[in-house]
Amino acid sequence: MEGKSPLQDALKQLGFVDESGNKDLKSFLLSSDDTSIDILEQSMIVNGATLRLLRLDFSVKEVLLEILLRMFPQDRETISEAIIIHVYKSCRIYRDIGRPDAAKKMLSRLRTLLEVFQKLGMTTQSSNTGVLPLMLRLEDAKVMSCQTEFDEAIIHCKTIVNYLSAAGSLDTDFTNVLARTLLLGGCLMAHEHVDAVDVMESFFERAAKISHQAHRKSSDSSSLIQATAAYFKLGEFASSIYSAVDARVSSESWKQRKANLSEMEKEAANLEVERADLEKKLKKSKKQVDIDAFNAAHIKLSTITKEKDLEGREIKGNENSLNKYLRMALESYCYALKLCPTTATSIDCSKHVFQLIRLWFRNCNRPDTANVANDLLKIPSHHFVPLTYQVFSRIDENDRFFQNTLQELVIKICTEHPYHGISQLIALSNGNLTNKVNAARSIMQQIKNRAPDYVVALIDTYGSLMNAYIDLAMLNTSDIPKKQTKGLTFSKYKLKLDVCLSGGRRGSKSLSLANAPAIITKPPSIRPDMQYGNGSDDPIGSERVVGFESTFELAPSGLHRPAIVVCLGSQGGRFKQLVKGEDDMRQDAIMQQVFGTMNNLLKKKDVRWAEPFHNMSTSNSRQELKVITYGIIPLSPTAGVLEWVNDTDSFGTFMTGSSKNVGALSKYYPGEWGNPACQKYYANGHEHKSQEQRRKDFDIICKNISPGIMKLNFFHFVLSLLDKYLSISAALKSVVFRFFFIEKFSYSMEAWHSARTAYTRSCAVNSIVGHILGIGDRHTSNILVHTKTGELVHIDFGYVFEQGKLLRTPETVPFRLTRNIIDGMGPCGTDGVFSKSAEATLSVLRKNSDTLLTILSAIVSDPLYRWSLAPSNIDENGNDAAERAMTKVHDKLQGYEDGTSGMHTVAGQVKFLINEARDPNNLCNLYSGWQPWI
Repeated sequence: MEGKSPLQDALKQLGFVDESGNKDLKSFLLSSDDTSIDILEQSMIVNGATLRLLRLDFSVKEVLLEILLRMFPQDRETISEAIIIHVYKSCRIYRDIGRPDAAKKMLSRLRTLLEVFQKLGMTTQSSNTGVLPLMLRLEDAKVMSCQTEFDEAIIHCKTIVNYLSAAGSLDTDFTNVLARTLLLGGCLMAHEHVDAVDVMESFFERAAKISHQAHRKSSDSSSLIQATAAYFKLGEFASSIYSAVDARVSSESWKQRKANLSEMEKEAANLEVERADLEKKLKKSKKQVDIDAFNAAHIKLSTITKEKDLEGREIKGNENSLNKYLRMALESYCYALKLCPTTATSIDCSKHVFQLIRLWFRNCNRPDTANVANDLLKIPSHHFVPLTYQVFSRIDENDRFFQNTLQELVIKICTEHPYHGISQLIALSNGNLTNKVNAARSIMQQIKNRAPDYVVALIDTYGSLMNAYIDLAMLNTSDIPKKQTKGLTFSKYKLKLDVCLSGGRRGSKSLSLANAPAIITKPPSIRPDMQYGNGSDDPIGSERVVGFESTFELAPSGLHRPAIVVCLGSQGGRFKQLVKGEDDMRQDAIMQQVFGTMNNLLKKKDVRWAEPFHNMSTSNSRQELKVITYGIIPLSPTAGVLEWVNDTDSFGTFMTGSSKNVGALSKYYPGEWGNPACQKYYANGHEHKSQEQRRKDFDIICKNISPGIMKLNFFHFVLSLLDKYLSISAALKSVVFRFFFIEKFSYSMEAWHSARTAYTRSCAVNSIVGHILGIGDRHTSNILVHTKTGELVHIDFGYVFEQGKLLRTPETVPFRLTRNIIDGMGPCGTDGVFSKSAEATLSVLRKNSDTLLTILSAIVSDPLYRWSLAPSNIDENGNDAAERAMTKVHDKLQGYEDGTSGMHTVAGQVKFLINEARDPNNLCNLYSGWQPWI
């Protein structure tokens, strides 16, 4: 307490002063804590319990401040300012959580308090500033927009803009208020479809310019973040106009207009010749007939010339505007990314980076994009690291100007973030496309000539490591008995993975740890400061490879049996990895990238208000909606390394068993049909049977794997009695997945309940995300269940974006939701946690549909992406397939589903999908390997 007054300490504990003891009202109003301008997308729904906690927190803090006001009357100005900040912050929070009614009440209370404090002389200089009334007016506009009172909100914004514009020269504080108001007004007017050009010029361009001026005058973080947000919004709006104009000039009707213009030009030329001939004839003869013919030709030529010129100006104007808005979007995005501070957690740069790359790649041959090259290379490289798949896949020997910029960007990424870029560059050099291989090798040589020594060394060690992985992946396993899966030595099969970093000496660690690559399936966190240890220390978030265990395993099954190895880390870590050959892992790696971006969208964007209640929340309430991801590193077009997901069991193995374990169906229901018998019965002539016969066969299978009486099992005895005397429905039969949680989490009721809840939420998220992305082939072996948390882990993404519907036996369900999947959810089944989590997931994805589509559009335009089931068709139909995929995703995010008319609500769409996934008429049409009866 020395050097600090009791009041300052109390205010600090309540969050009203910073470490230096200063936080006045003006700095709070203009702080970067409230930079959100997309007010329509920012509201978050909270449950009643959380809302009550918020109200309690607000009330307690206000009472404590009133007590301090009585205890320290000599500091009443400071305390009154803290009360104003508290009420203002409460208003913001209520608005953020979608409670504009409560926010409006807090605003009214704030104005009343200000009047009282002013009458009592309790206001400070900062609360008397003219900024406060304007910020309150701006807050009014935000609250109105939350209440969908957009016209009134726009009027408020225009009033503030007009007032400040008429004031002439403004100081930095008023300039910030003007910039914020212009941004909000622009967003609201764009939502109301006011003239786009006027909105951009009068609001977004002006806001960016004013924010930039304010940033130059003031070096504080708030003005920097404000300028960044303004340029991002300008780029986003310019990009939307560009997309609209581009869609128009690319349409068939526009092409017809251009064809008509060409015909008009030809007709005008013919009329010009005809008029010239008539004019010559008229000079020789003054007959009225010739005069009339000349006049008619002249009038017709004059008319069609005017029409031609008018149409030509409009077509040229639209095409010129296309270039203008494209250039503005690219320049704005580049400038914003250069400005954006690395500490700005309130700004999500990812979607803007994806959009920038998408625009650049799509228009790389336009002369207007040539000027963006220098700006791109000035952007901090960490922004591009998440897009390395998309950036590196464009490397080629052709298109020299575009390639020069692209390759400089690749060199920058590999030099400044070597642990993220080098492995992908080497994988590209191992490809089968000559142009890309040559370009990748040329880039590696340039890096060796220009990069620091440790980066050059990493290229060599990563190359040695990846080549050794490839040798293992391509090992011919046909001569190795299938029963022999463990204890295989590298030396026996002349493999060098265990000695690739030790100079060929087995049992030795790498020659120089400084040259060792990071664990390939666990790269370090992306560092904006580019500090990865310079090769002398472990990069933060990962370990370096010191060797491998001397033996490896082989998977018991598979067309080409994958190898399982254990990589040893520099900090003692043991990292299990799956090395696969004869399989293109690039698509799976890209899907992990998509899941990562979706997880970012599913996270709460603004949880500042929730921090005081973090310790009050139970573990269940804090569980995130997320898809579990794992590392996948393609080594070449036919090999890759996957992170082994520890503590997981295959859903299929648990249910049906393996060569070493008895499955749950046989364990708990002995004497019934086994899974092989079900598959044989189901597959017998399945393709040639009618829908009615398929349904009949499916029902027979379900009945023949119903529960039987099991000795010493009271549950099954009771179930059999209920079945005999009460005729329980078949829906309760053949359901055993509940026993997974009894077997794995029986050590406590809390663990059992937590795991089952986590499982249900995970089912919901994976189901909705899988449906939106069109992920197919969800048979029982492609779903893992985590034995420590209960969550699902999906693997093998060979069929995405509805490719499963193109199979010989098309898939007919949106996701896997069979009886045993549902059984693990408990008595409520799909009602309750599952449906609510599914609705929450779909709601978030819908609200962020623009962001999601932007990111997916950049990903699916990847030229190496395998779009067709027939690889020979990739180049031929890649663009069309990408467009169809995006259209399908867009329709789903809008609530449209095949086989229905009209747009569904979120709840309605979830209910429809659940019914489709459970419908026996759909399940009975799936192929036998999908095992729809389980």
